[in-house]
Formats: sequence, structure tokens, C-alpha cells
Amino acid sequence: MPGIYLKVMVSNININDCINVLKKQLKYQENGNIAFFKNKEKYKPYKINKKYFFEIKKNNLENLKHKRIAFIDGGNNTIFSAPNFCIVLNRISFCLYQNNKRLKPKIQNTIDFLSVCTSVLKENEIHFAIKIISDNAVLNQLKTEIKISSTDKTISSGIWRAKITKISDVARKYAEWIYALKIAKNQLNKGDILIRDGTLEARFVGETDFANEVYDICKAKKIIFGSVAKVNTLFSNTGSSFTTALSIQSPKNKIWYYYPVVDINDLQHRAKLYFAKLHKKTNRTLRIDVFDGLSFNIGDFFYLLAQNSKDPCFFGYPFGLVEAHKNAVVKNNELNYYKAIIYKYLDKKNHLDMLSSNNILK
Repeated sequence: MPGIYLKVMVSNININDCINVLKKQLKYQENGNIAFFKNKEKYKPYKINKKYFFEIKKNNLENLKHKRIAFIDGGNNTIFSAPNFCIVLNRISFCLYQNNKRLKPKIQNTIDFLSVCTSVLKENEIHFAIKIISDNAVLNQLKTEIKISSTDKTISSGIWRAKITKISDVARKYAEWIYALKIAKNQLNKGDILIRDGTLEARFVGETDFANEVYDICKAKKIIFGSVAKVNTLFSNTGSSFTTALSIQSPKNKIWYYYPVVDINDLQHRAKLYFAKLHKKTNRTLRIDVFDGLSFNIGDFFYLLAQNSKDPCFFGYPFGLVEAHKNAVVKNNELNYYKAIIYKYLDKKNHLDMLSSNNILK
């Protein structure tokens, strides 16, 4: 028989106290004037300065119309998961633009693959083993089984070992770098631009090796390589969002980029860090990383990004990334086909019981 629950509302006094605490803290945070980085040796930030804002000016498109921009993003969704294994459907997609017109790529623009993650005992510790399942030659580099400790700081949460589903992000990130390498090799030429979603920081163990391959080919072919982050997690020295601190001093009714933010000396993050507002009709400030191994006209780079950020559905954000993200999303209804097949072949007695509780609660 259902229990009886008494709902006690929070009082208006409690709500007002909550708001006052928040207002006081946010008022203090307005004084932020420099980006906060925990690693002081590898990251040396500059104080916010109005002279570091540069207007993105209209350039002669005749000089830029031949430049192509490739946008790449990845997505995944878990088909099945249990404490000791998970099966994930991953998707990597890219799109190509020139003069804000979509081009048909010479290479396959979307690839799907499965990743199987299992827990194994190694050196008296639980490790996660990742196996990529794909018949696509692009992913041949990932055919070797990858093992990562469940307590590795790049995937764990505080003192807790990582959930096995977290390791699926590692497989996808590796694949994104490999696909970016394929695009740079076979789709882009000197002066073209390659943009990935997120940052250029190689956070996961082993990710740096894949990133360096992309950097090497981009440097050799003089391809500009950068990233745009939808969400900025960088704080200021008072705890506010750095973009909030930046916007207080930013030019009004203009599009701009901001540099320098910080000097970076980290082999896992070979980039110059910029922030930019790419459309007058938005308050959105984007974090943009640019590979530091090339010299080029940074004003032209931001002008081309701004030209691609005029779509009314998302003013100030490159539409190429919107499209790449949309194509890379793995929707829940896509998983039913895979679930049906896996249910059929898995040992129901030994494995599917572990899934039942989670599936019921979902």
C-alpha cells in the first residue's frame, strides 16, 4: 500500500536568504580580473586588459574565398551497461564549408563504430579494457585493445574509481583525433582550417599521441587547426566564470577576439587560448583554442569563423559545428536495433540479470 507523504514547502524567508547569499557572492565575483589555473608552472595568465580586445574587421573575401573550413564533432550513447561492462555506439561526423556554402567531402563524412568496455584485474587493480569494433579502415589504429586504470585521474571522480561508462568517452576522443588526421591528410590544403568541438587539451591518458599526429600533419601542410568550446569551464581569480569577467570590459556592439589570456607551456595542450564574440546579436563569448605551431593572419581566421556564425538559430556560434554536432548525435531510438541483437546473443543467465535493475529504474 502506498505510503502517505507530507510535502513541506520552503518558506519565503528561506528563499530570500538564499537569494541574498547568492547576490553577495556574485557581487564579489564581479571583481575577477585574471583567469585561474591550478597548474601555475604550465599556465601563466595575464590580467584582463582592454587593449587585448581586437575588433574582427571585414576583410576582402576575394583573398579568403578559396579557404575551406572543416568542422568535426563526435557523439556516443550507451546500448548496455553493467558495473563490469558496457557496449557503446559511437559516431564521428564532419562537414565542409567554403564561402559559407556546404561542400560535398571527398571522404566519408560520418563513421559509426562500437566500443566494448570490460573490467579486468591487472597489477592488483581494476582496469578497464576498451575494444573498438569497426570494419572502417580509418580506425585501424584503434584495433589494439586499450587498458586504463579505473582510478586514473583523467577519468576518475575524486577518490572514487571511474564508472565503466566513462571509458567510452576515451574511445570516442581517440577516434575524433584519428578522424581529424584523416580529414587533414585527404580533404584540406594549405591555408584551410580544421575546427573540432571542445578544446585542444589532451586530457585522457594516451590522447597526446593521437593529438601530436594531427599537429604534425597540420604543420607540414600549413593547415590552421583550432577548437571551439560550447561550454566554458574556466574560472576567474574570484570564482566567477572567466567569460563573465571578460564581458564586463568587452567592447559593446562589436564583434571581437581577445588575446592573450595565458601563456601555455604544456605538451598536452599545444595551443594559444583566445576568447571571441562572433556576432553582434549575441552575448555568447566562446573559448577558442588554436594550435600554436603555425604563423598565420589571426584576424582572417576569426573573420571566417564570424562569417560562419550568422545562422539565426544560434547567433555567434559556427553553424558548421551545429551541423557536425547534429549529425554526430546518437539518439536513444537508434539503440533499439542493437539492443535486440545483443539481447539475443548474450548469455542471459550470467549477464542480463546485472542489467535488469538499471533498465527497470530507467
